[in-house]
Amino acid sequence: MERQIGEGSFGVVYEGRVATTGARGLSRGEAVVMKRPKLTVEGAAELQEIESWMNDRVSRDAKGACAEFLGSFRVSRDEWMTSGANDALSKEGLWLVWRYQGDRTLAQYLAQPDYPTGLAKALLGRDNVFRGDAAAELEITQKAVSQLLQSLTAVHKAGLVHRDVKPHNLVLAEKPEPTFKVIDLGACACFRTGTNFTPDETIMDPKYAPPEEFLIPTDDAPDLKKMFGPIALAAGTTAWLSHKPDRFDMYSAGIVLMQLAMPSLRTNSGLQGFNRGLKKFKYDLYKWREANKGQFSRSKTAVLDAGDGAGWELAAELLRPRPYEAEPGTEATERPSAEEALKHRFFEVDPTELKVEIRAGGGENWMAETAEMLTDMFSLEKRIQRQQENIAKQSTTIQRLKDTGADAKTVAEEEKTLEKMRVGLQGLLRTMSFKEVEARTTMVTAATELKKAAASSGVEASKEYDGMITDLTTQTTSRFATIRQRAGAAVGLTRKRVGDSVSAMFRMLGMKKDTDDAEEDADVEVAEALSKRAAAAAGLAKNGEDPEAIRKRMESIQSEMNAVIAEMSDMESRLMEQQQQLEQQQRNLASFVTRENAGKKSKNGSKSKNGKSTTKDASADDIVDTKDTKT
Repeated sequence: MERQIGEGSFGVVYEGRVATTGARGLSRGEAVVMKRPKLTVEGAAELQEIESWMNDRVSRDAKGACAEFLGSFRVSRDEWMTSGANDALSKEGLWLVWRYQGDRTLAQYLAQPDYPTGLAKALLGRDNVFRGDAAAELEITQKAVSQLLQSLTAVHKAGLVHRDVKPHNLVLAEKPEPTFKVIDLGACACFRTGTNFTPDETIMDPKYAPPEEFLIPTDDAPDLKKMFGPIALAAGTTAWLSHKPDRFDMYSAGIVLMQLAMPSLRTNSGLQGFNRGLKKFKYDLYKWREANKGQFSRSKTAVLDAGDGAGWELAAELLRPRPYEAEPGTEATERPSAEEALKHRFFEVDPTELKVEIRAGGGENWMAETAEMLTDMFSLEKRIQRQQENIAKQSTTIQRLKDTGADAKTVAEEEKTLEKMRVGLQGLLRTMSFKEVEARTTMVTAATELKKAAASSGVEASKEYDGMITDLTTQTTSRFATIRQRAGAAVGLTRKRVGDSVSAMFRMLGMKKDTDDAEEDADVEVAEALSKRAAAAAGLAKNGEDPEAIRKRMESIQSEMNAVIAEMSDMESRLMEQQQQLEQQQRNLASFVTRENAGKKSKNGSKSKNGKSTTKDASADDIVDTKDTKT
């Protein structure tokens, strides 16, 4: 056993090494991936058995479509009880084993703030790709989606429907050449034997599942598991030809395509919003695009726009409803199969088309895009503040419940809510960091592009201009590091028993809604001012061939970028001050709890006639020591 790679709802995945040479053609020390079930979770053992059967089936009938399955071994309960070992390998259950080919999923690559840099290096073998390279994003999307469709073609020809196609279940195999492989076959359904297929039962991730919910219409679905082998095969084949259950996976493939092509869909909230919007327009992607066109800049839809909208065309075909789900009286066309989708003209679009467009664009859209990012950061700043306040209040609620002897179930539910709040705060902080990296990378790209254009016209960049690029580049990953660390520590502090009346303390420290509203109004004014400046910056691009115009443009862009840097610096200062304030609040509260508990023992330990404590509630003056605390 080397290390734990990941963990899901039903199992835990590890990386291991082969102990002896010759086992299933493996050499000693060769890496493998192992998965064991969580036997304490209902249904985990059964799901593991199904996944083992499906992997055996795929390794025979769809070889190469999925991660290379090597087999399984079983640790019985008696073996586990008598082993005396405390390592993971001795744990009870059916263990599945695959050859180790890689452990990075498409979801992990999409979550990287500098996408497509990491995936371009891993999939295309290129080091010279940076964020915002639309040509590279198109090439990656074409390659990743085509590899997915090739895998699905093989799986579907074996009579299987995956039912859980999503970026998390696409692992990048490093050898013999970088290729995305489908993993996690626990939800697979076999239409030749009926294995894991129940007509009125569905297994799906709602963010990637199609509107029809079931593989085939339930009123015409045979219960294959209750049929004798040859009869089940005949009935399953007939159902497949009549209802095309493989199209279930094709909708999910369409969602993956959209996430690769549109940055806004790479977050859970963005994808959920897209799904709601698509449902509103009855899964007509073109109507959804028309309704939301004001929110899209050219750079955000470049992958879909290339080749005269080839990406939109393929995605629309994959995401449309099945004919039997379409609105009455409307003409409905079936989704393409994986094999048909592979022939779509989207995969023939030349990525260099976007390289030409980028050079011609001159980077004049950087200001509008950066203003949008800053607006998001201002909003995130307020959300972080509110979330920290909510965490502190929830901690106090839990402590109050414990002090009053509330039942364990109630306390557990409140603690679960607190944990969700903490996870939410970490997500907000992570998003803030990504936004800052995104804004700085956009500015570096635009400034560098202009510098190259200036050099070709014989204009040298000033030392101040070069210094600005250096500052943007060197601080990209470190600017908010200190704040994230302190915020993380504050999250930990909120779990301590801090006593009552935290709301009163917030009021004492001046955290009022009218102040928040004033700050939000100021943020809107800043964003609007930046948007107005964008028009002027874009106008200068027309004079790019004249050296003097280029100098003026460089001076203008330098001035605007310095203004953006100043805004982010001010935001950093406000967040740091806010974080220090929260830490002081926590110290005051912790100190108050210590004094209050000590006081209860000596002064407030008496009971009333009904047996309840007579300790009075704390006031804001009790919590805040005005002599020692500066507010």
